[in-house]
Amino acid sequence: MPPLGGNQRYGRLTVPNGGDPAYRRWLPAPTSVESPIERYYFAAVQPTTLQPGAPEEFIARRAYSKADINYFGIGFENYDRLVDSIFGTVIEASFDRTPVTETVTDSGYERTGEYRGHSVFARSDVPRRVAIGDGVIVWTSVQKHEQPNLEALIDAGAGERPRYHEESARFDQLTTAAGGNAHLIVNTDIHDPTGRPAMLADAFRLDGRTAYQVVSYRYEDGRVPTESALKHALQEDGYRFTTEAETFDVQIDGSLATVEAQVPFNSAREVAPEYDLPQVTWGWAQDADAARVTFRHEAGESVSADRLYYDLDRPDDVGEIEKQPLWSDSDGDSVSPDAEATVDLSEHPDAEGVSLVYSTGGTHFHVLFTVDLQGETDE
Repeated sequence: MPPLGGNQRYGRLTVPNGGDPAYRRWLPAPTSVESPIERYYFAAVQPTTLQPGAPEEFIARRAYSKADINYFGIGFENYDRLVDSIFGTVIEASFDRTPVTETVTDSGYERTGEYRGHSVFARSDVPRRVAIGDGVIVWTSVQKHEQPNLEALIDAGAGERPRYHEESARFDQLTTAAGGNAHLIVNTDIHDPTGRPAMLADAFRLDGRTAYQVVSYRYEDGRVPTESALKHALQEDGYRFTTEAETFDVQIDGSLATVEAQVPFNSAREVAPEYDLPQVTWGWAQDADAARVTFRHEAGESVSADRLYYDLDRPDDVGEIEKQPLWSDSDGDSVSPDAEATVDLSEHPDAEGVSLVYSTGGTHFHVLFTVDLQGETDE
């Protein structure tokens, strides 16, 4: 988003308190895992039914959280909580384990064992694992998660592995201040608008008529900016405050700075089509001899065929996305479970990867699923 500029209005806001930071149960301490962690980040979401008129930035974040995970037969809006971290994704919900297990096995996963009372499944096309327990699903993807560790998440949830907030006073203060929210993003290694290193918590809270974006910075001791310096930096910084924000409030308490923005609901605002992203388990297969890749809808929501494209990753692309129709013979129809589409690569021997792309037209797109033709897969 563009910088706030000099037009923002400051004033004291009465912002609802955050709820219980119960998501911390699923956040293992960095010292409790084997591999070193350079940057610890996560999102915590309470996916209730979307309220009409909510801010666009909140709608977008919620949509991406939904589209980036596999489908397990429950439905995103039925989750009580979703915690997505560098280690994996945890879903808390009320569900019957039998139909969830059937959805998982019918969508390409195979049973591999048990772990702490959870049934564990895996698949290898894009290396993914899922554990189904009582009221909880733990999912990891080699490419979706920076350091996938299904066991660490389950251990932390069971209290058998130290949690981050129990070992870090800074992280504890930040997440206690942030609390529970409709949507929360935390990153422990960023720089604030003044250039100072800090931990970041970025939350959306909703009270039915108004939304509030609450951004907190937990600084290293002795490196806290003044309130005026932070306000001035916010005018120039391109941080992603939602564009509809009307009033801002900046407060500093010790090593914690909080920037609050008030966003009235707009009853005339509808969810833009580009945020109507599907939750789907995608699979793929490659016929190397015939130079073909086949995408398969394994489970989840139906998708309009005219919103699905493919893009080839070639050495000279430099990040470009060139959308090519994928289900072109089914335009106007829906792509549902068991549907397949094949990409012919015979004329593209230099292709390094192929992506499944969702787009409603124009320059908008969201990559749903990517295959690395050089031996690895990306999702």
